[in-house]
Amino acid sequence: MPEVVERCLSNAPRGLCVLAIDGLSYGVAEGALAHARTRPLRSTFPSTSTTAWLTAVTGADPSRHGALGMVYRAPDADCVTHLITGETYAFGPCPPPKNPLLHGGPTLFDRAVAAGGAAFVVGAELERLTGEWAAALLHGARVVPSSAAELDPDPVAVVERTVREVEAVLADSHEVPPLVWAYVNLDDHIHLAGYDDRLHASLRLLDTAASRWADAGWSVLAHADHGQVPVAPKAELLDAWARLDSPAHCRMPGGGAGRVRWMYPLPGHERELAAALSDALGDHALVLTPDDLAERGLLAATPVVRERIGAVVALATSAAFPVPDPTVAWEHGSLSDDEMFVPLAAWNAPLAQDS
Repeated sequence: MPEVVERCLSNAPRGLCVLAIDGLSYGVAEGALAHARTRPLRSTFPSTSTTAWLTAVTGADPSRHGALGMVYRAPDADCVTHLITGETYAFGPCPPPKNPLLHGGPTLFDRAVAAGGAAFVVGAELERLTGEWAAALLHGARVVPSSAAELDPDPVAVVERTVREVEAVLADSHEVPPLVWAYVNLDDHIHLAGYDDRLHASLRLLDTAASRWADAGWSVLAHADHGQVPVAPKAELLDAWARLDSPAHCRMPGGGAGRVRWMYPLPGHERELAAALSDALGDHALVLTPDDLAERGLLAATPVVRERIGAVVALATSAAFPVPDPTVAWEHGSLSDDEMFVPLAAWNAPLAQDS
């Protein structure tokens, strides 16, 4: 994406707006963004926001930047950390991690500024975040303060607020064509209600706004980080996970992201735990090692990965998989097409096949 953004920005007379849509699958976007030209992109593995967005703004593979899901261990830590909140989880007392959870790098915002331009980020949800991930994601950007006192998760309200705030930036005078990157959080709604009528209404609003900006001379791109699929975790699988993800079998609580989860076995118990988990989950999961992930071309087994990921990894293969939050109706993280294929859409901007 950094190269796509750079190319589009260099050919944008007024500037480029990038709509970063969280949680949108390609199949839904293709029909809903009626005025855009679209093509599919493949998400990262895991197919989750923390991993995919950092790759999208830096161009770095997850095996390099290390943002592997939502919960995982920092190198040499005896606990796991939630990448967004900073909360740590352990089976006993655990000092705060001393090593970084991820490795940042130059972002597309840094590139735009280095080229003599300006880079703005619109997104009240991101504005409220602190910690390593947010700092790495937004590095080099000027974050535009939102006037929203509260964040309504309704997707139409999210799009209406985002459009207002983007248009305020576009209305300003700019000495050079700017990059305006807007985070559109549809993910929270999709987790609860899926791709319902309200979600489709929000996409029509977004398509209309992007078309209006394109007609005014702006170049507009949109892309997503991952899609989502329905889930219905079985109680017996949730119980089995809880039984195995315990001090009797593991050094620390497990990590992962939604439909990809991993465990940190006690030393010497890796094969035993993998076999027990595979038996417990049956056809509802694929149980692998980090080396297996590398052999399948999913995640290179670099030191960055080995220091963070668990030695026993479970990938969901059915809706019954024991996701960390069984209250959600839709989830992501694994390898199905609806999770992995996301849109790249353009209004008044070239796509790769156009060049």
